[in-house]
Amino acid sequence: MTVRDLWLTGGTVVDATGRDPFRADLRVSGGRIAEVVEVDPTTRPADRRGPGTAVEDVTGATVVPGFVDAHAHVGILRLHGQAALPAPVQAALVFDVLADSLAQGFTTLRDLGGVDGGLVEALRRGLVPGPRLLPSGQIISQTGGHGDLRGTAVDPRRDADPCRSGQNPGTGAPGLTLPMLLVDGADAATRAAREQFHRGATQIKVFATGGLLSHGDPIEAPQLTEAELRAVVDVAEDRGSYVTAHAHSPRGLQRAVRAGARCIEHATLVDEETVALMAASGTSAVATLTVSEVLRVDPASLGAGPVDPGDAARLRESAARAVDLLERYGVRLGCGSDLIGERQHRRGWEVALHARLSGAATALERATRVNAEICGIADEVGTLQVGKLADVAVLDGDPLAHPDLLMTARPRLVLQAGAVVARAGEVVR
Repeated sequence: MTVRDLWLTGGTVVDATGRDPFRADLRVSGGRIAEVVEVDPTTRPADRRGPGTAVEDVTGATVVPGFVDAHAHVGILRLHGQAALPAPVQAALVFDVLADSLAQGFTTLRDLGGVDGGLVEALRRGLVPGPRLLPSGQIISQTGGHGDLRGTAVDPRRDADPCRSGQNPGTGAPGLTLPMLLVDGADAATRAAREQFHRGATQIKVFATGGLLSHGDPIEAPQLTEAELRAVVDVAEDRGSYVTAHAHSPRGLQRAVRAGARCIEHATLVDEETVALMAASGTSAVATLTVSEVLRVDPASLGAGPVDPGDAARLRESAARAVDLLERYGVRLGCGSDLIGERQHRRGWEVALHARLSGAATALERATRVNAEICGIADEVGTLQVGKLADVAVLDGDPLAHPDLLMTARPRLVLQAGAVVARAGEVVR
């Protein structure tokens, strides 16, 4: 018998629209939410069985939209030495990261550097299980910037090859993934952005300040000139897309906003002047609390080398202050794990960590509706409403009362576009 419809019955629905939780049965048909039928919990459950209909009894569970990670790096398995991994090994590791993300309840990932449209094609054709993927291709960085991972003793022959825009175009670094691209000048930035869209990027990522996990580029230092940033923005706008900028500190962050970047990643060291500019410009932000926490408690899992515990603690504290400031100025704030490495099993931490700062309901909306808005896909996903794609996670327990359960437990059931893709924390293959 062909199953036309699937009912999820008896659950408590948190639809991420801002509405209070309510008991309802959901009908999924043709990959979309066809009905949300409110249920009086004091009455006898309706019999939803019928010809061509399947029923999943989720009584006692909480039904939420599939999560969106707005800052993922599924292709960055190691910050140093990844190219030495054989391409089949890299592919196997990336595919495992994708499948595991589904099992964690994440049905969409915005990948901010490391993979291109080829992986999207593999997912679309069903060759590997994984979330919906919005790739950025290579991250655009300046020479000597956050994306310049070469050692200080540079081999000129090697320098001329893997990371330079305008040389060996289209070849990139060896192996499956292409994390960084170095540019200098507006013309090189234009070409680099065009190359990423040619490879299937849905948005472009740039480095506008230094960062914690690279050396020789202070986190306070602005990177890329306003002209270089504007060149990338112009290409993105011509494609009907946008630029998001890694930016921790005010000078580089303000430069990115003035150049037209539509979103800021991290924003950990912002001040009131900077946040006021973001608010006036309608610029969104994605706070990345998980990576700060993992750097504090388990830095080795990121494959990032030694990290000063004091630096990690300060980054965590400044990120919390930044979230408060961004909220007070009304900046649209999403969330992303920023995980790298061969095992990226802590995506749910992001929701729990935001809940500690902003409340569980706000955190859950950030990880669903708000992230979908930032990614430009809110017409299709992010809330449990009739007509939207049936991306759904069913959680045992109440994530609003106990958001930390997302740090320790996986969903009972995950649907992506109406198909059951994970059950009891394991991908359905």
